[in-house]
Order: sequence, then structure tokens, then C-alpha cells
Amino acid sequence: MVHYPSLPELKKILGGNYTICVIDWEKCLYRDFGNGFNVEISGCSRANRKGAATLYLWYGDDGPASIIVETVRGVGRSAEEIGAAVDNLYAHSQWLLANGYDNRDKLFNLKHNI
Repeated sequence: MVHYPSLPELKKILGGNYTICVIDWEKCLYRDFGNGFNVEISGCSRANRKGAATLYLWYGDDGPASIIVETVRGVGRSAEEIGAAVDNLYAHSQWLLANGYDNRDKLFNLKHNI
């Protein structure tokens, strides 16, 4: 039988860079990349732990001034799969910064092909 870790277990396995916080009335894992981007890991607090997680790469942390840059759906609930997906989002955030996408307006324009 496959064990799907609880939210606290995932946080412990993934390490000290992660916190548990409430986002849109749901307990989520959260990691601030320290570069203006952060990731929200949703779907891990469900009683049915077999469901997939959804990851949101955000730019900014000030409510209406923030923007979702990328959404990754269907991520397996293991710490390995979540950790790998977060690593990919971190690399993407670094690529965005290296290519001049360093504010909300530029990211909005990129996301909407403006």
C-alpha cells in the first residue's frame, strides 16, 4: 500500500524552506524563493491524500499586486515529485529574472502575449 504523506509530513521531508499557511481558506505548503517569486502547493491537506497537488508560481506577495505566473497541475503527492516540481519552478523563476521579467507588468504581458 502506498503511503501518501500528510501536510506536516511533507513539510518535514521537504525541509525548512517550506511553511504551512492558509491561502484562500486552504492549508497549503508555501515556499518563498527570495527572488520576488514564491510557490503555493495546493491540494495536500485533503483528507483523501491520493489526489494530485497543484502548484502555483507567484510573483509578489501583496495580494492584488501579485500575479500567478505559472500553474502546474497533476503533481504526485510524494515529497520527491513535489520537490522536483518546485525545483523546476525555481529554475523557471531564475530564467524569467535573467531575461528581464522582473516586475508584474512585464510578467503580465508575457503571460498574455502582449
